[in-house]
Amino acid sequence: MKTENKIRVVIVDDYDMTRTLLKIILRGEQFDVIGEATDGQSGVEMCLKLKPDIILLDVIMPIMNGIDALEKIRAHLPQTLVMMVTGNDDESVVNEAIKKGASGYIVKPFNTASVIETMNQAREKFILRNPASLQNQV
Repeated sequence: MKTENKIRVVIVDDYDMTRTLLKIILRGEQFDVIGEATDGQSGVEMCLKLKPDIILLDVIMPIMNGIDALEKIRAHLPQTLVMMVTGNDDESVVNEAIKKGASGYIVKPFNTASVIETMNQAREKFILRNPASLQNQV
């Protein structure tokens, strides 16, 4: 599948291994990882510049945490879906992220099937929210 037909994704996570695993899982699927950041602040800056379709955003990171980054991203990129990636399945953290605009979440440790399923659901949601993007999918 050509890159221009794929959903553009930015991964923001302070762990190299998590970013690498997510890139490997998404390779060959209908996604193109267009950027990576290691902290919330640089993640926000990258996302505002690249304007991805979907962002995978860790909750606990240095410099700026994922919840604060989520608020800044939502303020500037309302059409972009933000999927939280967290090792914390505490319901209050998940609820706070959803309340502040997260479209869903992936709990670490994750497996390939669950990431692909969650990302495909996010892809469908993105296409429904952004009908013009269908032109890129045909």
